[in-house]
Amino acid sequence: AVARFGIALPALAAAMHLVLPDGRVYAGADAAPELLRLLPGKRWLAPWFRMPGALPLARRVYAWIAARRRCLVRGVPPR
Repeated sequence: AVARFGIALPALAAAMHLVLPDGRVYAGADAAPELLRLLPGKRWLAPWFRMPGALPLARRVYAWIAARRRCLVRGVPPR
């Protein structure tokens, strides 16, 4: 099913992806503000990502969590 979106498997393994109905694709922390815009009651959080430095910081935090997700979820040490 994911093949129809044209996202490579390594990219899928590295980050979550948000595919919008118009075909736009956002991955990792870049998907967060778009996802927040879609969630009723959470839209007010999306503009925070436009603050200077917010998105680069979110990308670093996302990368840190993604690198350790096995450890954080299952207690397995990161590779």
